[in-house]
Amino acid sequence: MNPKKLSSLLCLCGPKGACGEMVFLLLLCFGFNLAGCVRISEYTAEDTAVRTQEPAAAAAPTSHIRSIRVAIAVRRPSVHLVAPETFVLSGFPMDGTPVILKGMKSYREATLTSDQLYAHRAYIEPLGDGDIQVDGKSYRGSMEIVEDQKGTLTVINQLPLEDYIMGVLAGEIPRNWPREAMEAQAIAARTFAILTQSEARRRGEAYDLENTALFQMYQGSGLVNDNIRKAVLGTKDDIITYRSSPIMAFFHSNCGGKTSGALAVWSKDQPYLRPVDCTFGNNGAHFRWRTEIPIPDLVRKLRKAGINIGDVIRLEPQDRDATGRIAEVAVMDERGKYRKMKGSAFRMAVGPDLIRSTRFNVEVARDKAVFTGKGWGHGVGLCQEGACGMALKGYSAFDILRHYYQGIMVEKIKDHKD
Repeated sequence: MNPKKLSSLLCLCGPKGACGEMVFLLLLCFGFNLAGCVRISEYTAEDTAVRTQEPAAAAAPTSHIRSIRVAIAVRRPSVHLVAPETFVLSGFPMDGTPVILKGMKSYREATLTSDQLYAHRAYIEPLGDGDIQVDGKSYRGSMEIVEDQKGTLTVINQLPLEDYIMGVLAGEIPRNWPREAMEAQAIAARTFAILTQSEARRRGEAYDLENTALFQMYQGSGLVNDNIRKAVLGTKDDIITYRSSPIMAFFHSNCGGKTSGALAVWSKDQPYLRPVDCTFGNNGAHFRWRTEIPIPDLVRKLRKAGINIGDVIRLEPQDRDATGRIAEVAVMDERGKYRKMKGSAFRMAVGPDLIRSTRFNVEVARDKAVFTGKGWGHGVGLCQEGACGMALKGYSAFDILRHYYQGIMVEKIKDHKD
């Protein structure tokens, strides 16, 4: 097979996750007061050599290792742990903890509940190399297990920032994607992490991020391969800035042909998050979708979201924005009663994995509603499958980022205290 044709199939496997749908609302409370930008035109691949030589006003990297604290399990009734025997385990009884052998190494294994903790918390500290397994997944760094609400446990993984970004790439996109697309994703994920960490620490939170789709999908170390390591280490400390401040670097699986602006989705404008045309992801696995939802299930979901309605007999898009996404949906029941919802609120109420975007059409039959649409995610910022398509056409990581985020620069993280 022609190598170029083979490489074009890479994007078809599609992203495995997407950036936060709701954490934006938290960041808006502390967002930057930004205004104005220079509109960046669509680039050609031939321009790459010139742009990559542009000087960046970057701070020199520091010698210390930046770390981050990620809640990998939140309010669990119990947690299963496997750690190398050489690690320091404290805060829970070691007597009777079984030792298991894997190859030439021995490990301690335990299933913890809150009544086993001394002083309501426990620690696992690494000595030398090795991973810790939590509920079957491997992680680098140390663990803090904290008693939470009603006797549940929260596990906080503290690790070097770059190791965390490797785990995010493993959770967000396929590991065999083109290098430039992976580097663009690494820079966006690092920017998102740095900004979220800054706000969490300013508020005095116990950890910086959670391992959920509301933040970033972090898969730990078990799925990290050489492609991911090279993409992350090749962009070490690189973040996206607008007027020297980190941006809200949102991303999503597929924009369906055109990204959306922050103003249209969250009613809050950011000058670097404006709509852009994107045909690069049109061959992606998540460009088109179709969902059938039984009417009783749809009614139950809407009632849970506070829409008191009988059987749904009609769904009518009331307004679409310039990108084709539904701004408002009217829901009519058998009594002819209408209820109106924002398109984004309707999507979250029914389920973002079912209604994959607000760029959809719908037909209501007697017993089901049939949705057909384009794209997956909120549509703001970097389109992951579009980034893959751009990389296959010869664009650099910098090209990709400048296409999806307007008027930005890529700079080094400025010195800060972890």
